[in-house]
Amino acid sequence: MCRLLAYVAPAPTRISDVIGDGQCETFQRMGRLHDDGWGSMWVDEAGPERLLVRQRDPATAFGDVRLHTALHEEPPVRARAFHLRLATGALAIDRSNTHPFLRDGIGLAHNGSIFPSDRLRRLLIPEALAGVEGTTDSELYHALVWQEAAAGVPLGHAVARAVARLRAAYPSASLNAIVMNAEQMVVVHASSIASVPYEHFATCGLAPHELPADHDESYYRIGMLRSADGAIAFSSSGLDRSGWVALPDDSMTVVDIDTAQVRTHLVRDLLAA
Repeated sequence: MCRLLAYVAPAPTRISDVIGDGQCETFQRMGRLHDDGWGSMWVDEAGPERLLVRQRDPATAFGDVRLHTALHEEPPVRARAFHLRLATGALAIDRSNTHPFLRDGIGLAHNGSIFPSDRLRRLLIPEALAGVEGTTDSELYHALVWQEAAAGVPLGHAVARAVARLRAAYPSASLNAIVMNAEQMVVVHASSIASVPYEHFATCGLAPHELPADHDESYYRIGMLRSADGAIAFSSSGLDRSGWVALPDDSMTVVDIDTAQVRTHLVRDLLAA
């Protein structure tokens, strides 16, 4: 149960330039609740080869100057995603369990829980399991996407196949995620019957009026914002989403990083194509 924020832009920029400084501050304040670490992944074009790179920290995001710098000040890039972690159950809060997960140029940040994870492990071949470092269900989700992509299919199809297999095994799990490589960003919105983690909200130490916006039945909703300059932003709940459009349930939105072209598909339609 985490928070997601991401963007793709036609020219290098910062997330604060896309959604505004105030919205970025709101996102960081959500680290009061989602306080089990934070991370970011972005497309680095500074060197001779375009690369997907990441930053992870198991410390709380709230008040972390490094996250503030990443949101407002770091060198502009064309595509970047951010993640605030709210750990599930007794899963360890350490770097290996901190999103995003990255292997062979494919990164994933997840918002949800996929339990019990033994069924998920059984979907993975030994080569996929060999790359798993931590103990989270989310990293196993990433390993399944990696496994599908390693078969030679495009990233969008790899994500769709992984989501279809997970949905069959876990009908009510939230599979919301941001998946990236150096060419595409894939936003998964598949959580239509997932249970909102009210028990976590009740024990977090915040009064009800201190909870972020839409931490109710809208908790798993993901919205998209198109800026006048062609940038596209995505966010889970918690921000002021006036002007944002809700993504369809059980959908994948694929954004081409070179062109900022957006295509949204229902997962079942992509698999049938």
